[in-house]
Amino acid sequence: MTSALLPHHPDSAREHYSTATSLGDEILEREVGDFMTPGCVCISDDASVEQAAQALSRHRVHAVLVLGAKNGTPLGWVTARGLLGWIGRDRHLASARDAITEQVTAIHPDECVRVALYALSTSGTTRLLVRRRPSEMPEGVITDFDLAMAAGR
Repeated sequence: MTSALLPHHPDSAREHYSTATSLGDEILEREVGDFMTPGCVCISDDASVEQAAQALSRHRVHAVLVLGAKNGTPLGWVTARGLLGWIGRDRHLASARDAITEQVTAIHPDECVRVALYALSTSGTTRLLVRRRPSEMPEGVITDFDLAMAAGR
């Protein structure tokens, strides 16, 4: 799995979408960092699928980020839905890397919500890793749930 970073264009995105007229449009122009869930549960790719499942349960999240053991590079997400296929199988011997079901797409925390909404509408993307640069640790995660909650405020 590869990691994609959405391009960050702080001024051009806001200029292009500067015609906010309703409350919903105002939310779309706000920054991703305002609505993200802070932090990110991460595991090493040398962890087992069982350890990934335990991390999901322990932290009450829907996905954990798998990082390369040697360099900390995000490899992908092990999701609760993806773990359904591991029920009844020996999860102690398989690597968390084997249970990755979603690639990593990253977004800058200063990017507008409209860009996050577009990225989350693409097939196979259910969460965005929020970070400033590819070499930096994540600041958080933003999902469709976070955006739905923002719209309900």
